[in-house]
Amino acid sequence: MFRQILRSSVASSARSANVSRRAFHASRFVKEHYLDATPEVFEKQVINAEDPNKLVIVDFYADWCGPCKTLTPLLKRVTSDVSETDGQEVDLVTVNTDEQMELAQKYQIRALPTVTAFKGGKPLGHFVGAIPPPELSKALKTWVAATPRS
Repeated sequence: MFRQILRSSVASSARSANVSRRAFHASRFVKEHYLDATPEVFEKQVINAEDPNKLVIVDFYADWCGPCKTLTPLLKRVTSDVSETDGQEVDLVTVNTDEQMELAQKYQIRALPTVTAFKGGKPLGHFVGAIPPPELSKALKTWVAATPRS
């Protein structure tokens, strides 16, 4: 009886070890999410991005904003899924306008949520308010295909 319990325990531990190894499986890195960005992070990841052709989506939001609570998770999902962005990598930067008022003023954020697309450190376009997923996908694909402004 003791041997049977011991074998069962060892087998269970082995199965757990196998599951743990699978949990650490690495896959190709396709995006970055910079949540609650500071001005320094914004400068580095948006304005002075390493790849001038990489799309960076900036989500200006506030914790009290109801539509923001709907839009931000959707932005996280679509920027994580290269099938939503025509195979291109897209970074997401979120900026809490209550904490980063200087950035909100600099980019003339007047309503929330405001989502602005950047390439090469320059704004490509924006939308205001929570938009339906099909419209978001269309905007992302348009911005991915756009060339950075000079």
